[in-house]
Amino acid sequence: MRRYIDFMVIPQGQQPTMNFRLAAWQTKAILIVLVFWVIALIVATAFYGKLVNSAITAALLRQENEKLRDYNAKVVEIEKGFRKNLALVSRIAEMAGIEIKEIDESLGAAYDSMHADSGGRVVIAGLQGDKIPLSAEELDKFVIPKGRPLYGWITRRFNVDEAADRHEGIDIAVKEGTPIVATATGVIEFAGWDKNFGNLAIINHGNGFKTYYGHNEKNLVSVGQKVYKGDVIALSGNTGNSSAPHLHYEIEENGVAIDPSPYLD
Repeated sequence: MRRYIDFMVIPQGQQPTMNFRLAAWQTKAILIVLVFWVIALIVATAFYGKLVNSAITAALLRQENEKLRDYNAKVVEIEKGFRKNLALVSRIAEMAGIEIKEIDESLGAAYDSMHADSGGRVVIAGLQGDKIPLSAEELDKFVIPKGRPLYGWITRRFNVDEAADRHEGIDIAVKEGTPIVATATGVIEFAGWDKNFGNLAIINHGNGFKTYYGHNEKNLVSVGQKVYKGDVIALSGNTGNSSAPHLHYEIEENGVAIDPSPYLD
């Protein structure tokens, strides 16, 4: 015996009441179709929102990548100019019979009066211009990030106020293979692959501070390794979510990303 469900529509005003009957299976079929339609609408809305968000992110990344390419080209030109000037000075000095000591090319490892020596270890300038290596005990005191991990053009600043353009660090455009140094003494907490930052190194400085170094061509450290301020920990690159060579540098204090700018100099 078939089951039926009667429906009554009572309109406003003086219009007559409408009655109609549907078989139970027809009612179930209509309800199932409506449920699937609602689910499909929700899924489509979520998918569309994801597409819009991806399009916005892609547009921002394209703009950033264009800036990085421009700045990288400037870095290359500046380096060429520097080398030409250095060659010219050397030739003039040679003609004048003046001996010029070899210039250390690791200028990017300078920290105020501290510099990295040929082995990557920090040394401090003495009163007479000589360089005095710092001991491990002395370097243990440098646990607050200070100075630059390398020198280059800052192409993107710290920004946590705008959700669409949120950036929890700074980007520094440099050529691939540029040495990256630790900005403070600490222990390597992570050294591996990250889907966004590619080859990523994280240093835990043991005092609430952590520093992040992303998009590296190659990490030169391993988890658990102790590093000192000025040690070379990686080579800059273009890995992860990046299409132009640069370093993503980030400072975290007590679990919260902070602006690295005041700590650069």
